Amino acid sequence: MKKIYLMAIAAAFTFSLTSCEDFLDSENYTEANTGNYPASPGDLNKELAALYGVMNQFSTDPLQSPWFVNYIMSDDANGAGGTGDVESHAIGHLTANKESLFDNAWHNTYVGIGRASAIIYAVDAFDWTGQEKTRNQLLGEAYFMRGLFYLWGVQFWGDIPAYWAAAAPDPCPQQSAEDVIMPHILADFTSAANLMSHGATTQGDGHATKGAAEGMLARAYMFYEGFYKKAGELATANLADVAFDFEQEGAGKSLSKAQVVAFLEDAINNGGYKLVDDFRLLWQYTNELTAPDYPFVKDLADQGKYWAGNGNSEQMFQVQFMNAGSWNGNIGMGFTNMASLYCGLRCDDDGAGHKNGDAGSMPFGQGWGQGTINANLWDDWSDMDPRKKATILDAPTELSGFVFTTTCSEDAGYYNKKWMPVTCSGSSFDDFNKYYTWWGVYRNSKEIAAPNDNSFQGDHYTDIVLLRLADVMLMHSELTGTADQMNKVRARAGLPATTYSWDNIKKERRFELAAEGIRFNDLRRWSGKGGGEGCEAAQALERQNGSRVNYTGRWTTMHHATSSWAKRYAETDGFLMIPPSQILITNDESVLKQNAGWGASVSDANMSGTPVY
Repeated sequence: MKKIYLMAIAAAFTFSLTSCEDFLDSENYTEANTGNYPASPGDLNKELAALYGVMNQFSTDPLQSPWFVNYIMSDDANGAGGTGDVESHAIGHLTANKESLFDNAWHNTYVGIGRASAIIYAVDAFDWTGQEKTRNQLLGEAYFMRGLFYLWGVQFWGDIPAYWAAAAPDPCPQQSAEDVIMPHILADFTSAANLMSHGATTQGDGHATKGAAEGMLARAYMFYEGFYKKAGELATANLADVAFDFEQEGAGKSLSKAQVVAFLEDAINNGGYKLVDDFRLLWQYTNELTAPDYPFVKDLADQGKYWAGNGNSEQMFQVQFMNAGSWNGNIGMGFTNMASLYCGLRCDDDGAGHKNGDAGSMPFGQGWGQGTINANLWDDWSDMDPRKKATILDAPTELSGFVFTTTCSEDAGYYNKKWMPVTCSGSSFDDFNKYYTWWGVYRNSKEIAAPNDNSFQGDHYTDIVLLRLADVMLMHSELTGTADQMNKVRARAGLPATTYSWDNIKKERRFELAAEGIRFNDLRRWSGKGGGEGCEAAQALERQNGSRVNYTGRWTTMHHATSSWAKRYAETDGFLMIPPSQILITNDESVLKQNAGWGASVSDANMSGTPVY
């Protein structure tokens, strides 16, 4: 187990980007700037730590983080939460409840882009003679992170302001995501993959690796070809090379499908990663403090097999957390896994004084009940697949103490085991401020103090896994039309081998990667841009209409808050509202204009309150 409690807090340096700062929300937070910083190669490592820290800034509010927003926008999950949680409901219904809904997401995206660009253009201010490998690794990580932030930005908003210089121009207009930004994203990941070396960093230390760059390159490439180029089944599509009509170290002149496949094979065969033996061992409920008392995984505990841990052999890139969460400061609770808190069993009680999260619902802890699993995922998934119950908690069946609360909404009783908080024997169920989660019990046993003295909300340190080997293996099968890698993933789950088909690989991705925030953009790329109400994504989302849910303690069915999921998807193509505050800065549509499907003139874009069922 990685002892994250002892990690030092990453230095929070940033640097001025000059011009266009207000527009791109990439303002300077310290005295350091490009005129006096970095002053040495060592400073670049501090800047790199600050760059990774942007992911923790995203984590302060899961409802503005790429992983959680994409999760509840998909058909995997409902926004859920309480009857007053308008933000989560709005996102889940592809609407908005306020103009500032995605302000922080926009801000953090451009802080990340700015920090990455500053490193890229500062690297060669120093002499790296004899340290070329170190220089290339650092530069490769910066390219990786710039590509990642731009990819998140494009998937959230489509055409966005973009630049590839040391500082943003003024003005910094929207660029075409399809024609301009996506090729640069692919080039960034290609540069990262070619500059970095396998084994240059310690696996699981939070740094991007060559293998992670190869995997993220494939994810970006498949989104580009599927969504923007409407290629359909990638295994059989005739895909033209993506031209790079710009110079960039390590990128080359173009990118072909064959190159992407070769990168995937290199990551699989040479990256040093391997599938964890048992699918359940990927998730924290199999930790050594919990597993012996949890019947679902007691067979593993009896064999002395426990959670593979943060930074395990299958994780290729992740958001990491540490014992430094606080409600104060720039990053604050971003140092704890707030998505875990959001996905916990709904707090409050059932009107008779019975509540979730005590010994009766062990080993799953209380939280805010957002991002509950949609009933269709449970119904569609065969009980013969062991991953179903390893992924989804059927709370009324599995937990003797579970109740539907008087404030619950869009809660079918299915919860996300991959992300939700976990408790164990010895948890302080009578005082959630003490050692409530299993992490809290572990921390207390080591006599390590909690910085916020609130175990219920602060003791969540499980990584958010952004890329794992199983995903990379499935992308290989989807690109090549072969079943070998897919069948290795199935074999790990104890499932028989199957043949490749587009339908089979879609199902495999849906179930292997369920509730990890990947499904929504898979649906989008399988549908293609402009797919309309009849496309696969729109129809999958529309199936939420009529799905069973519990609302304030009574069973009913879901309906869309303003029109329908299919209509909202068709209107927006899955893109979010660009923060109106950003558009007002220039008040010039030639610089920045709102996405289709949003704005005051769109009658079904705004949710005034949570839906009543």
